[in-house]
Amino acid sequence: MVRIHLAYGRTTLPVDVPDRNLAGILEPRRIAKTDLSEAFDAAWRHPLGFSDPATRLTPEKSLVLVVTDHTRPTPTNQILPLLWERIRARVASSDVTIVVATGTHRAPTEEELERMLGEGRRTFRVVVHDCDGDLVEVGRSSRGTPILINRVVAEAGAVVTIGHVGMHYYAGYTGGRKNILPGVAGRATIEANHAMLLDPRSEACVYHGNPISEEMVEAVRMVKVAFAVDVVMDADRDVARVVIGDPEAAHAEARAFWDQHFKVRVQQPADLVIASAGGHPKDIDLYQAYKAQFTAARALRDGGILLLIAACPDGTGHRVFDDWIERSERPSDVFGILRREGFKLGGHKAVYLAADLARMDVYLKSELSDDRVRRFFLRPTSRPDEVLAEARRRFGDDFRALVLPHAADTFPVLAS
Repeated sequence: MVRIHLAYGRTTLPVDVPDRNLAGILEPRRIAKTDLSEAFDAAWRHPLGFSDPATRLTPEKSLVLVVTDHTRPTPTNQILPLLWERIRARVASSDVTIVVATGTHRAPTEEELERMLGEGRRTFRVVVHDCDGDLVEVGRSSRGTPILINRVVAEAGAVVTIGHVGMHYYAGYTGGRKNILPGVAGRATIEANHAMLLDPRSEACVYHGNPISEEMVEAVRMVKVAFAVDVVMDADRDVARVVIGDPEAAHAEARAFWDQHFKVRVQQPADLVIASAGGHPKDIDLYQAYKAQFTAARALRDGGILLLIAACPDGTGHRVFDDWIERSERPSDVFGILRREGFKLGGHKAVYLAADLARMDVYLKSELSDDRVRRFFLRPTSRPDEVLAEARRRFGDDFRALVLPHAADTFPVLAS
């Protein structure tokens, strides 16, 4: 018997898998530990796309730092002092505003802001983006989408984005341009952009040719982004790489590093996949934890069982996601809502979930009530061993199980 401790909220959950059934533990490749301060310094001294980041900031002009919100693991509170140390000679603190890129997420609490920003919460003015708030149209994309951006960002003398790069299941990758769209964009812009997720080119780990990603890149070009600071984090949520530079050049370097370490080859799909979303904040709610289900499902055969380990202390996470599920008597009803009403942000995740359930059964270990889990067409469980017993009943004594301890950061690629 192999005992595996999986991240669950702010703690861990032990799962025991018989040796005969464990086909493998899929994890990102090990990355040598790096000191964030040293990595930041190296990236600052060797920026991508230009020679000196500081010279791209104009004294006495407003500077906006666009940072990821409470649903992302970016170590913003550690990055801010490293950045400020290098630009404070050119920019007064009174001219700096931090804008929290919430997209359509809820606003962070004061406690979350404190944790995210550290001393930056008191050093600089802080604005939490509101996708239905004060917006400016900065242009239209090549697809005709009006690009509505937070006024503070749109009217800044210069913008610096701070984020992290990883897989995104329809935008290709997180980081870089996503701080602008959807991060500080208007709801209508976000919905028009994300509506393209039904395009087959809107695929995880596809950057060039992905229409969602390409429109995000266009949006960045309409805003005065001086440079981007992006990090790649390892499975333990420590910084593995820092890139600084032109938004496109920096992102290209970061995603190549991510591909090298987080894409994992799978020889044969499994009967059972056990996946942890990676703990807090990646399993803060079902809406966020679904990303782990999406990647883990790539390693599962049709008709298989997926066990998702995700605490979901904030519930299911999105009002439209909730609404589309609540109005459906069965998963397939979601597709009818999509046909009748068109794309809505949040509803898209119900569509992805329904597509999953057409080919697999999903068990969820969470803090949600059993009734709530069942309402989302998932099977609640408090004991992972019950799910393993079900796999044995369904697939026989020699069923194959794969475990993904960091499913949101592991991208299975089938050998075939």
